[in-house]
Amino acid sequence: MPITLPSFSRRQFLGGALSAGIAAALGRGVFAAGDESDPNRFALLSDTHVAGDPQRVERGVNMYDHLRTVCTELLGLTDRPGTVFINGDCALGTGQTPDYQRLLELVRPLREAGYPLHLAMGNHDDRQHLWDAIPNGREGQAGIEDKQVVVLDSPRARWIVLDSLQRTNFTPGKLGRQQIDWLAKSLDEEKHTPTLVMVHHNPEDGHEGALTDTKALFDVLLPRKQVKALLFGHTHHWNVTKQEDLHLINLPAVAYVFQKGDPSGWVDCRLRDDGMDLELRCVDRSHPKHGEKVDLTWRT
Repeated sequence: MPITLPSFSRRQFLGGALSAGIAAALGRGVFAAGDESDPNRFALLSDTHVAGDPQRVERGVNMYDHLRTVCTELLGLTDRPGTVFINGDCALGTGQTPDYQRLLELVRPLREAGYPLHLAMGNHDDRQHLWDAIPNGREGQAGIEDKQVVVLDSPRARWIVLDSLQRTNFTPGKLGRQQIDWLAKSLDEEKHTPTLVMVHHNPEDGHEGALTDTKALFDVLLPRKQVKALLFGHTHHWNVTKQEDLHLINLPAVAYVFQKGDPSGWVDCRLRDDGMDLELRCVDRSHPKHGEKVDLTWRT
């Protein structure tokens, strides 16, 4: 269930129902992070796992400090990204209200600087607790079986953020037939617009902690060539691969990692007319992968 946090400086909510009560398109077209922002540049974050206690440490990492480091870097950029995504697992374990209060505290300087943020839900998030932490968090939102999406239009691509949360602190994810059918319909209505799809869970058939309806998702995405990439998190691992000719982008965790040696951080994304340029930004600037660049060209 993605939530849009508009920048304090502009407070724009441009959107409406995507389809007959299936979803809310809060923030559609909101890409203005101040006069110096680049509408074709995006900050891609995932798995922040912020705890209510700012001193909380998991796997040797203070999650509060990691996200604060990323926010400080974003605030210091010139030619700033036009928007920020946090692709799920915003909170630590069971998505407690204090977790979201601490998260909002950390991202407040970004909003004050003009960044709109879009938060997707992961398996460690809790919808009600997030709504409780955000005034009017449920206002204007509609959904089917708690599944909601965000659609954002930028000059060079359309972004669709899906909802794969089944229940809090339950590892596997699921989109569900209704959401997948909506996705197919939405894509068929925009056949010539380059589209990027984002979901929290990793699309791996047979993996017990992954998306359980991966095949149904790929049955929709692969034949629709306007879909150029599928972005996901959940694994706390940075990797870029392909499923046939569709780019798969596994975003790193801002928080801790599962595999020793993996980087934690965020991804700086710049869209071109024919693809995207990605740069890994590590929390630890001395990490050997810090600054790693990947250039992707769209399938045709």
